[in-house]
Amino acid sequence: MIKTQTQLLPSAALEWLRAFQQGHGKLLRVVLYVFVILVACPIRYWPFQSDDGAWRFALNYGPAHGLKAGIDTVFTTGPLAHLTFPECVGANLANGLVLQAGLWLLLAAVFADVFFRADFPLRNLSLFTFCFGLSGPMYWFNSVGVENLILAGGLILLVTFRIRGSLVRYLVALVMIGFLPLFKLTAFLIGCGALLGFLGERALEQRRRALQESLLALIIPAFVAAVSLWFVWSVPLFPPALLKYLRGSAEIISGYSYAMSMDGPRIELLWASLAVVAVVLILVFGAAMAPQLRRFFAFLLAVPLFVSFKHGFIRQDNHIINFFCFVAFAVGLISFALNLHGNTVRRIAPMVWLFFMTWLLTVFPEAGSNGPLPVTMLWGAMRPDKLEMLLQSSALAFPKESRIEPELRTLIGNSKVASLSFDYTSLGGAGLQLTILPVVERYSAYTPYLDRLNAAWIRDQGPRFLVFDGSTIDSRNAWAETPALWLEIYRWYDTRALVAHNLLLERRAEPRFTILETTGCLRIPLPGGFRLPNSREPVFWTMKCNHSLRGQIERLFFRVPKVSTWIHESNGDVREQRIIPEVLISPVLGNYIPYTLQQFAQVFNSVVDPSYSVDQITIGGPGSESYSPTCEVALLRPAR
Repeated sequence: MIKTQTQLLPSAALEWLRAFQQGHGKLLRVVLYVFVILVACPIRYWPFQSDDGAWRFALNYGPAHGLKAGIDTVFTTGPLAHLTFPECVGANLANGLVLQAGLWLLLAAVFADVFFRADFPLRNLSLFTFCFGLSGPMYWFNSVGVENLILAGGLILLVTFRIRGSLVRYLVALVMIGFLPLFKLTAFLIGCGALLGFLGERALEQRRRALQESLLALIIPAFVAAVSLWFVWSVPLFPPALLKYLRGSAEIISGYSYAMSMDGPRIELLWASLAVVAVVLILVFGAAMAPQLRRFFAFLLAVPLFVSFKHGFIRQDNHIINFFCFVAFAVGLISFALNLHGNTVRRIAPMVWLFFMTWLLTVFPEAGSNGPLPVTMLWGAMRPDKLEMLLQSSALAFPKESRIEPELRTLIGNSKVASLSFDYTSLGGAGLQLTILPVVERYSAYTPYLDRLNAAWIRDQGPRFLVFDGSTIDSRNAWAETPALWLEIYRWYDTRALVAHNLLLERRAEPRFTILETTGCLRIPLPGGFRLPNSREPVFWTMKCNHSLRGQIERLFFRVPKVSTWIHESNGDVREQRIIPEVLISPVLGNYIPYTLQQFAQVFNSVVDPSYSVDQITIGGPGSESYSPTCEVALLRPAR
């Protein structure tokens, strides 16, 4: 008798749940809807901080001082991205909150359509809500992520259109994808990749009847992107501005695989494989799902999944959040088409649980504390007067070692100054006449084009003063990190002051030299090295290495391992630092490669000769096999 009652408990619980759903279905939909729009809340703003470089401050500072993002400055973001992470600079905070509120209304309408008009079963909406909640950290990653919300809204509309129809849904999805270049070009490319998959599946299913949808997809996103960019930039010659934005963004994207690569635990690759397996099995076991729908999701999600994997695992630190969160969102999209009854639930549940375990192991340790952020930000925005005061006062909270020294502040005065440091937010907070390099973070100028863009700016528009704190990322060699930039700085600047944490350089009336002349050429093996001639005059070198077949494949599909240089000083000391071989086609000062701020000050001192020198350079490391086995090296010297 007891056993019989125990066996009846699960069925009784299910019956109670069915009865509760029938009686309170509308209420549950409302609760799920409210949760989803809170997760999708794009309301955000940021104080002045010194914990993640200066790019966020620079992208806020530039537009407030007449610089057009995408034309005058280059970064991974678009011309309106600063309004998705506004700081209290100019009118950015007010404009940002207005734009974010408008976007939130649009997303609320998209989700209202899904929850109350599309006629999806409540259990499907429950699974979608769970998965969308898991994808939440993707919308907050590294201060950005609003572009992912726009992309998510567009993909949700594409799926809803495919399952439930209505041309309006399709048109709104195309418009949302067209707006993405305003915020991030890579998000636009992901959206276009998903759209191509969508159209490919439609062409297989409907043949010529899909022509109208294909024409709309070709015209609307491109038209919306072009018109919105023209309106935001307000430039007389739009085509050159657009080409400059596309070229800069393409360089940032293309160089990321070799310049920003970072290894991580191999177990995370296993978790990623299991997450993909979970998605595939959910599609396979989706009973009563038409084969066309399985094909549709495969086509729709193939490119976004690949790009999110590459983005997440090229730099395998907290960037992996992007991949696992997008997988969660992908499962949420698939949930709209699942038949969540009987055997299907029993087959799918283990796959959902498997993915949830991978999410807990990878995302939660990195972003588990971000859960209350949407509500916290929303609550803060309800009191705009207090919010502005709070953000303005954040400049006073800078760590002492991150502030500009008073003696440098006195020397700089009202003159223009630019920073070569990783973090230079404090310069703007100190009220200096700050100017921004075209590539707003020096470490991001990791292709020859970007490096030379900064170098040309220094040559033609360089301010009176430059500030440098000696910092780099990923243990890079600061001098060889952006050689074209440092060459122009060496030509045009002298040491003015060296203080506790910063070096101040001042522009010369005339350059140190005019041109460089070649004094020798040689071929070296990789890994391998070369010796530098003993000379009191500066000796420069360049190196040209092509990618091997392995390197080309790695660059296309995954990441290129790091390449290191061992710098042998004449006193016997050897230091290992990371380099980016691609940029070394620009001349690098070789026999006086500085490492400490004191050495940098000596190199730029026009009176005192440096007290050290470099006699040999060796290049190797795990990334050597990604390049050709021999490289061309040239030695050069300054000439009037």
